[in-house]
Amino acid sequence: MTGRKDDTLLKAATGFEGGLVANGSTCGVVTGGALGLALLHEKDLARGGHAAEIAVIARIREYIEWFEKEFATTQCSERMGVDFYRPGGQIRYLLPGDKVGRCFLQIRRAAGKLDSLSRRALPDEEKFPDIETDGIPHCATPVLEGIGRKTGVSDPLLERLSFIFDGGVALTGGICGALAGSIMAINLILGMNTRRMNYTDIIRDFLIGHINLLLETPRSMPEPFGVGRDIVRGFREKAGSINCLDITKRRFENGKDFIEYRNSSDRCRELIEFSIEGTSKVIEGLIGRTA
Repeated sequence: MTGRKDDTLLKAATGFEGGLVANGSTCGVVTGGALGLALLHEKDLARGGHAAEIAVIARIREYIEWFEKEFATTQCSERMGVDFYRPGGQIRYLLPGDKVGRCFLQIRRAAGKLDSLSRRALPDEEKFPDIETDGIPHCATPVLEGIGRKTGVSDPLLERLSFIFDGGVALTGGICGALAGSIMAINLILGMNTRRMNYTDIIRDFLIGHINLLLETPRSMPEPFGVGRDIVRGFREKAGSINCLDITKRRFENGKDFIEYRNSSDRCRELIEFSIEGTSKVIEGLIGRTA
């Protein structure tokens, strides 16, 4: 879609599968596609700043609205109707093949939609939305930046593009951006670079990860799903949910609405700090094990 291959972003996206570490939230086809659209417009973002971010958010919302119209929902649990944290749920996803086949079909159709969106340029800089652009508060970005400061594990491009998770993926109330930032940070270390892996290794790591979702004490650690599972579990215990809509109890009509809420929300600031501190400790432990 973009004509550009970025292995670091690909690794960071490992945890999107199954609605963020198979937790049934925003479908990985949605979050991965949103990140791809942001990468496509990287030059626009560098030129247009926060105003360009608003334009990219609008483009991503167009993709999400299409996805909801085509498939009824963006929530993986609602689309698949299985619990990946139960053996029966994983078996039902794979057999007799209708559910996993549906995923592949949706991926194919989504790829076509993303390709068509990629052929449309954003408005010229002077046509970007005329809004107050100073000091826009983000969700995943400060988590990634904070973890980077504490651990040295960071990626500037990922930090620049992670604004797409504001308000639960382009202000749609899906997966909380603070949690998405934590999972992406973990996968800067543990993520799967599928472009450089052979098919056998991908299947092996996929199976190990999904088996670890079922075990109280995951094996073959550290790996993305076992570590990510515990991060999501801790966040849910703290926040009560992993979805922005449930946490904030509101839908954001536009960027201004979101900015006003985030600037006044002690709850969001608390969850961002919680994510930075907790994930930094996990990463420091991972670095210690591999040093």
